[in-house]
Amino acid sequence: MSRPWLGVTALCATALAACPAFAASADLSAKAQAVLAEFPPLGPNDEVVPIVAPGEVIGIACNALTAPGPGNEVRVVLTISAEPSEAPAPGYRKVLATNEDLSLGAVHVRVPEMPDLTNHTVNVNVYVVNSAGLQDCNAGHMHIAYASDHTQSQKS
Repeated sequence: MSRPWLGVTALCATALAACPAFAASADLSAKAQAVLAEFPPLGPNDEVVPIVAPGEVIGIACNALTAPGPGNEVRVVLTISAEPSEAPAPGYRKVLATNEDLSLGAVHVRVPEMPDLTNHTVNVNVYVVNSAGLQDCNAGHMHIAYASDHTQSQKS
């Protein structure tokens, strides 16, 4: 007869021990909801724009680079976007990123250290020319900031 009470007692003790955990998860849920309210979810056409610094090496994955070929000529072109909140457009519209390092499916390039390129958002395109012809990839956008601005955004 005392055994059923032993099981019920153990069950009650477990439930009482778990109550603070449930309260903590409810509090955590409220904090998570506050963060989600501050940063709404991305829509289907929204894009995360990475911040990079001049001289930084970046990697770009591209379908046009998946076919290895010794004769591949790869060019990465940065086209300055016209964003109203940014600095006035410099005297050029496109910049060729250099120091390409190719690997299967990706290219690594150095962000150019050009005058007046900082504080601009650029569209990144990869062009691959080989015996099969021209293939290209739109690699999205990135924002070029001063090194100190970039370091601050990485810490926060």
